Amino acid sequence: MAINDEFERVLGPYKSVKHQFVYQDGYPLREDRLVYLVYTKDKIEMFVDVDTQPIFAKNPSDKTLFSKYKEAKDNLQREVYLKSSQPIITNTMRKKNSIGRSFAKYLLDVDKSIIEIDTGLVGSSDVYTYVSLQWEISGIKENVQKKNTESLEVAEEEMEGMRYYLDPLEFYIGEETLESKKQTLLERLLHNPHTYGHQSDASNVGSALGLSGTHTMPDGSVMPGATHQQYLNSLRRNDEITTSSGTSIPTRNLRRNSGY
Repeated sequence: MAINDEFERVLGPYKSVKHQFVYQDGYPLREDRLVYLVYTKDKIEMFVDVDTQPIFAKNPSDKTLFSKYKEAKDNLQREVYLKSSQPIITNTMRKKNSIGRSFAKYLLDVDKSIIEIDTGLVGSSDVYTYVSLQWEISGIKENVQKKNTESLEVAEEEMEGMRYYLDPLEFYIGEETLESKKQTLLERLLHNPHTYGHQSDASNVGSALGLSGTHTMPDGSVMPGATHQQYLNSLRRNDEITTSSGTSIPTRNLRRNSGY
């Protein structure tokens, strides 16, 4: 049985440091042995060796962030995994000019990646942090962009990464003019987080962003860059890339079906 089949969540493997771990009988785990940090379905956190034998930190004061978090919670239950979702914009919603949107970060995810969730799920699980905002979808284009940019900046103060997570004109549809039709063609490339079902797709986008390697998110999707932090750093570092047709597109505005 694979180690991943026995536990709810598995992190690692890591290499042990000399005198870092001991077995239940006090026998020390040798240096450079593989170690996993695992979480059982009843919320017990523990270290195990490659044979899933429990091992214990020699220094009892060594605690992971989750251990400290769990001690602060009196009734931590089996975690509820939230699924990513996006709002479906209706004509009724457009008449109201704005909608509410909510986002979450999984506390046990090392990369602390952001997902959008249904607003009704805010606070439904203790292992996530949340932020909500009001999102403009109708009105004068400049005003919509300004208000949404300001909302993202405020959200950034509560959840790092929000400023670059959305394009300020997402879901916006303005009055159709010849110029706006041309702009719409370009805006079809606008931002969607670079999550893919296949590693090759994520790798191709990573090459355009100057990244190597890919990483897998908690929901199973694949993203460019060896780590999520490398991906975020790339968005901040590279203002734009140039398509094969010579069009320059902001990296934060690339869409998964754009081919870049």
